[in-house]
Amino acid sequence: MCGIAGVLSKKGENVVPVVGKMLSCMTKRGPDGAGIAAGGRIVQSGSLASLCHQNLSGTAALGHTRLAIVGGSCGKQPFSSCDGRLTVEHNGEIYNYKELRRSLEQSHKFTTKTDSEVIVHLLEDNIKNSNLLEAIRKTVSQLDGIYALAIKDEDTGTIALVRDRIGVRQLYYGQAPGYIAFASERKALWAVEIREPTERVLPASAVILTPDGAVKSYPVAEPVAVAAKPARVVYRTVSSAVAAYQKALLNSVKKRTQDFQRIGIIFSGGIDSVLIAYLAKQMVPDVICFTCGMQNSSDVAYAKMIAENLGLKLLVNELTQDKVEALIPEIVNIIEDNNAGQVEVAIPVYGAVSLAHEKGIRMMLTGQAADELFGGYSWYAKVAAKEGYRKLRQHMIEDLLLLYKETLEREDKITMAQSVELREPFLDLEVIKTAMQIDLRLNVKGPTDGFGKQIHRKLAVKLGIPRDIAYRAKEAAQHGSGVHGTLDAIARKHGFDESTIPESYLNALSSRERMGSSQRYGYLFDEQKIWTADPHVQMYLDSVSRSLPTFEQNVIAGQKKKPGYL
Repeated sequence: MCGIAGVLSKKGENVVPVVGKMLSCMTKRGPDGAGIAAGGRIVQSGSLASLCHQNLSGTAALGHTRLAIVGGSCGKQPFSSCDGRLTVEHNGEIYNYKELRRSLEQSHKFTTKTDSEVIVHLLEDNIKNSNLLEAIRKTVSQLDGIYALAIKDEDTGTIALVRDRIGVRQLYYGQAPGYIAFASERKALWAVEIREPTERVLPASAVILTPDGAVKSYPVAEPVAVAAKPARVVYRTVSSAVAAYQKALLNSVKKRTQDFQRIGIIFSGGIDSVLIAYLAKQMVPDVICFTCGMQNSSDVAYAKMIAENLGLKLLVNELTQDKVEALIPEIVNIIEDNNAGQVEVAIPVYGAVSLAHEKGIRMMLTGQAADELFGGYSWYAKVAAKEGYRKLRQHMIEDLLLLYKETLEREDKITMAQSVELREPFLDLEVIKTAMQIDLRLNVKGPTDGFGKQIHRKLAVKLGIPRDIAYRAKEAAQHGSGVHGTLDAIARKHGFDESTIPESYLNALSSRERMGSSQRYGYLFDEQKIWTADPHVQMYLDSVSRSLPTFEQNVIAGQKKKPGYL
C-alpha cells in the first residue's frame, strides 16, 4: 500500500516542487519510504522528510510514498525498466508476483523482493513491438491482484494511469492552468490549486496523459470478470455451489494472508467478518479482531459473544457521543466526503482501524462485498418478489460495479490514514466469478427469506461455524454500531431538526448523488426511514464541513456549481 502523485506540465516548466507538495499531504500512506522520478533520474529515501529532491527537475514527475508490506525495507519506488524506457509506480498488491517473477528473472534484473517490481518488467516485455496502451492491456491480463499504476513512457513523455478491474485502489486527476496532476487522494490535488470537480480513473481503465495536455480514457480489461455481461448459471444445486464457493474463498484468503504472522480483522459479528476471521485463524498464527461501536450497541455485544464462542481474539473500541462528535470533522477530512450515509459507516470502521494501528497491526482483512455477491441486503428478496430474479441480478451487478466509489475508496482512505493496508477476500476475481455462476434462487429464496446469502451461510456451517451465528440477522454497520442514532442526537444537540430545514434545502438534496445501494434504490423496497439519511443530519454535516477550510474551498465550492445546491 502506498501513495501515488504525479504532474505533467503543459508549459514545459519544472514540476518537481509541485509533486513534493502533493506527497506531503499523504505521508501516512507511506511512512516507510519515498521517491520522485523526473528528468530521467530517480531519487529515493527511507522517508519523505529525508528525501532530497532539490537538484531534481523535469517537466513530468512521478512521486511515491511507501507502506512496506511485501519486500521489507528494500522496495522504494518509482521503479525503472532495465532499458530505462519505463518508469512505474504501484499502489496495491499483486498476489501472483512470485510466479511472474520466476518467469521474468532470466531476462530482467530485479533490485527488490517486492510484488510491485514485477509490473515494470512485465510492461517492459509487453511494450516491445507494441505501444503503451497495448502493453498495459496485456500486462493487466497477467496480473492477479489490485492496483493503481502510474506509468511513464520516457520515449514519448506519455503518462498512463491504470486502475484494477474492481477499482479497489483509486487514482484521481485534474487540471490546473499549467499542468495536469494525479494522486491517490483528492486532498493532494487540492494542495496544488486543483479544485473540484476532479476526475477519477475508472475501474478496468487507463487514462493517457500526453505532453500537449490531452487526456483520454481507454478500457484495458473487462470490469469484474463476468459481471459486465449476463452470468451463465453453472451451479444449480446447494452442494455444488457450496463446494465451488469453498474452493474459491479458501484460495482467496490464503493468497491474501501468505507470509503474514500477524493480521487484524475489521469485525462486526456479522457472518461476513466472522467467516473471514474463522478462516484466517487457520492460516495465520496471530489473528486479532477489532470491533467499534457505541457503548452497549448490538454490534459490540454480539462481537464479544461470538468471539468468545469461536475462540477469536477480540479488542473493542467503545465510543461515546462526545467521542463521535469530536471525530466527525476528522472523518469528513479523511474520506473527502460529507454524505451522511458515508460518514456514519466510516465512523465504526475508523474506530476499529485506529485501535488496530495502536496495537501495531499493518494489514487487515474485511468482509466487504459479500452482500452484493450473495444477496445479503434485506431489500434484495423484495426486489426478487416484485420484479423477478433477472432484475435482482441486474441490481446486484450494478451494486458490485459501483463499490469502487461507494465503499472501496472510503475504506482505503480510512485505513491508510492509520498506515494500515486493507485486503478484501470476497473481491477476489475467482470468488466473484463463482458467485455470479450460482443460481440466484439458491442464495435469495423469496420474499420471506429474511437472511439471504444462503450459500454463504451454508458454507460457514459446513466449515464449523455454529448455525445460530451463521444465520444471525445482521444490522447494517451504522445501525448495529449505534452510530446512526448518535448522529441524529448530535445534530439535534446543535439545533438541527425537522423544523429547521427549508424547502430549498430539501430540493437541493434531491440533486446530490445517492451513494450506496440503500440510498439509490433499496429504500424503495424496505423501510424508508431506516435507509434514507435524515435531512437535518445532512444539514448538520454540511455545517461541520464549512468549518473545514480545505473542504469548504474545494468540495462545497464544487457542489455549488451543480444546479439546485443551496
